[in-house]
Amino acid sequence: MSIRYGLDLVLDPAFTASVYKTRQIVCGQYSAWAAEMQMLRMRLSPFFPCSDVRFAAFAAQVADVARESSTRETYELTRAGIVADRAINGVVMQFDSPEALLNLRGKLMEAVRAHSPEAVGGEPFHPEIILLEYGSFPEGILSDAVEFAAGVASGLDVPDSATPWRLLLTRYVSNAAGDDWSSGRWAADLSWQQLHSHPLYSK
Repeated sequence: MSIRYGLDLVLDPAFTASVYKTRQIVCGQYSAWAAEMQMLRMRLSPFFPCSDVRFAAFAAQVADVARESSTRETYELTRAGIVADRAINGVVMQFDSPEALLNLRGKLMEAVRAHSPEAVGGEPFHPEIILLEYGSFPEGILSDAVEFAAGVASGLDVPDSATPWRLLLTRYVSNAAGDDWSSGRWAADLSWQQLHSHPLYSK
């Protein structure tokens, strides 16, 4: 059994509901069950290991970051488009990168690096929600999938923007992944458990 952790952002419930319907239709059309197993969320970190000895301190630091980052004034994440991601043979909904989100993500990655020396995370951060990943279809079909996803989102009146709602600390388990969580082998048998959920704005 191989275990990794992730830090994920969930957007406000009304937005998530409409995007969830979009993803279900897109995944059903292109027979990609792996994406449907997971929560609908924006990844703030790649999968990373964390030892049992370090985990309590790490979780406490994440809680501190969430508390320090929560505000009374909400901020919006604006949709930038639906595009292909060839690295995962999939389709993603992209968002802009407001400073508040980049600051939150920067603090969280500092915590990851402090408690998980093996973690990766030097790649550029692109705020996005994955609608379809590791699709079992030829790459040439990907452009059709993007056009289809955009049409579904339009038909379901997915809002143009959303409010960050909660920060999640999630535990992911896969036997298929082994020690390599970068290539999508986890998609065969991924399971997940939400460990902590922190509000990102105070009412």
